[in-house]
Amino acid sequence: MASKEPLEKTTESPTITADVEVEQGRLNELDDKDDPTLKEDELDYDSEHSPFPEAVVPETDDPSTPVNTLRMWILGMFFTILGSGINQFFSLRYPSVHIVSLVAELLAYPCGVSLAKILPLSTINLGRLGSFCINPDRYFNIKEHAVIVIMSNVSFGYGSADSTNIIQASSSKFYNFGLSAGFSVLIVICAQLLGFGVAGLAAPWLVEPASIIWPQVLSNCAMLETLHSRANSVANGWKISRLRFFLYVTAGGFVWYFLPGLMFTALSYFTWICWIAPKNVVVNQLFGMQTGLGLSPITFDWSQIAYNTNPLLSPSWAAINVFAGFAAAFWIVVPGIYYTNTWFTAYLPLMTADVYDRTGAAYDTARVVSEQKTLDIDAYKNYSPPYLGATYAFVYGISFASLTAVLTHIWVWHASDIWAALKGKNKLDIHARLMRTYKRTPWYWYAAIIVVITAVAIAIVEVYATKLPVYGVFLALIIPAVYMVPCGIVQGISNIDANQINVLSEFIGGYMFEGKPLANMIFKILSTDVVGQGVYFAMDMKLGHYLKIPPRTLFFAQGIATILGALTQSGVTLWMLGHIDGICDSDQPDGFSCPNGRTVYSSSVIWGLVGPRRLYSAGKIYSSLLHFFWIGAITPIITYLLYTYTRRNFWKYINWPLIFVGTNNVPPATGINYSSWALVNFAFDHFIKHRFFAWWTKYNYVLAAALDTGLALSGIVIFFCISYPGAVFPDWWGNTVYLDTADGQGVAYKSIPEVGYFGPPNGTWT
Repeated sequence: MASKEPLEKTTESPTITADVEVEQGRLNELDDKDDPTLKEDELDYDSEHSPFPEAVVPETDDPSTPVNTLRMWILGMFFTILGSGINQFFSLRYPSVHIVSLVAELLAYPCGVSLAKILPLSTINLGRLGSFCINPDRYFNIKEHAVIVIMSNVSFGYGSADSTNIIQASSSKFYNFGLSAGFSVLIVICAQLLGFGVAGLAAPWLVEPASIIWPQVLSNCAMLETLHSRANSVANGWKISRLRFFLYVTAGGFVWYFLPGLMFTALSYFTWICWIAPKNVVVNQLFGMQTGLGLSPITFDWSQIAYNTNPLLSPSWAAINVFAGFAAAFWIVVPGIYYTNTWFTAYLPLMTADVYDRTGAAYDTARVVSEQKTLDIDAYKNYSPPYLGATYAFVYGISFASLTAVLTHIWVWHASDIWAALKGKNKLDIHARLMRTYKRTPWYWYAAIIVVITAVAIAIVEVYATKLPVYGVFLALIIPAVYMVPCGIVQGISNIDANQINVLSEFIGGYMFEGKPLANMIFKILSTDVVGQGVYFAMDMKLGHYLKIPPRTLFFAQGIATILGALTQSGVTLWMLGHIDGICDSDQPDGFSCPNGRTVYSSSVIWGLVGPRRLYSAGKIYSSLLHFFWIGAITPIITYLLYTYTRRNFWKYINWPLIFVGTNNVPPATGINYSSWALVNFAFDHFIKHRFFAWWTKYNYVLAAALDTGLALSGIVIFFCISYPGAVFPDWWGNTVYLDTADGQGVAYKSIPEVGYFGPPNGTWT
């Protein structure tokens, strides 16, 4: 069995037991414990192991391990600022490059080891406040490393804060609202800190329960264990250490990606059927991977396979739900919509995220914006309503269903668990019991942050004349109050992002603040971004929970990193807007065309200026999609009633939020991103997990981290050493064959009518 000595003193890996028979015995119960709807009283919480075999993380702790050290703070703040600056800088460029948190995790290790050897051994006594370690010893421990990773995740893990897109959309390149730097900095800080506060209040539901395992966190844990533990037990005959395994896979992934990522890009878009019939529109729409449905599941590019999430991290039951939802929606329903020309979609590319006018051209938002930055009704009548492609239009309907399905699903399957956490009666597994050694972070610390930042948000909307009324701030914050826990539970057990709040906020804001684009953008950020950031903060809190980080140390680390990241990201954005020539122009020489800011601008025009009233209200073109609201609400209830009547476990595994929300990346994601993802997931998280559990336990999460790391490092080298300096790989068949097809060119099924447009006659669409 695993050693019960403190983590740093163990002689074997805390995540792998020496007795394989014991692990196989636990596997006999895996089918039941893998059930996403098990109640708390159905699990053995008194065991010295987690009741969930997936949670292969340390089950021991040494409370004397120093965490609050100078070396931790130096590296944590350094990587927070560095990651925030670099990722924000390149977020304004297309194509962009995103440095993932695994890179920071790897770099922090040698830096921490070096500081442990360089800094003088010293501890400062702070009296009643305790003590502060300059350098407690010469050993850089896993807990310090974990806090550094959590701090750097604010920038490396979460990427560019969505709230910075308001700064770009409000700049002189788009709306030219003339907003001050103070507004820009404050709105970013507000969104980030509100997410932090909401996550802290949601911790009893999203962090402490053993059933909320957060699969992505387990990959971080595996990487940290690989770096800090030298133990090596045999797993199904495999003797290679996890560190050596990680290095080999990372090196292989690094070298391989030069083929699909640069030298032979057709390996990424392996649409061989389209190469045979490049001009056949229907074949290309069915099997293409750029504007087609991607019916062929073959790709040799890990970035395509892991485009939505890493397939090695999601439970197989979750992957089946997601893929089934995708196949039913986009391989059955959407072709029916498209080829019957419903909503005039046959005049547009099948799989596209663009918005079009009635001539089939990209929608020119500048033609409908007045000098007062409101909708010019006459210009709108003379131009065109916005039209969506078949997949883009239908994915909005699925999003409507997911918004109601996630609430009713959590109500029928998890209501008792939520109520138990509310009363403070969560059953404690081994990790939660070990965490009770430390002082907990009072809930009112997080509540105080929310109160203060809400006051700041009110001041912002009033002082800067945003046209968003004060009640709009409170209404925006009601949305995360309702959706934070349900979305967190779904993602915490499945690793699938269930946050579709942007659709809800666009609709509510579009109806309530029509014709006020800045108010609309702020409303959307204060609702959508708070949930999005809050889920990531909760995920990092779970990492601290698994590795037994003192909660109060974690509170200050996350809080300080959030402020530093917000200041850095807003500062970099403002500097770039003021100092880079041609910034945000579509033809900017270095590619700094502000793609995210441009998207927010266009979205605010469609939903803030034109408004959902003109597109989705009764009798309008997309009004039938509103039926998905009630469809999403009743489907989980029907499934639950079928289970209670039949008592067949099959019904427990049907997860409607995953079926609906799993497709939220379509488009630009296509069938290849779902079919290849599902195949890899089934191979590792079902077949290998059940046949070779010891191997899966030892290597699966390390493999996930290694593949992502190899891809990220290779992508960085390709970008900085080849693409960014202006070099290009010579054109040849392997880099152009998939582009010279109807799929690559986005050819529509129908040609525009001879009159030059489709849809209703002039001026009849208001």
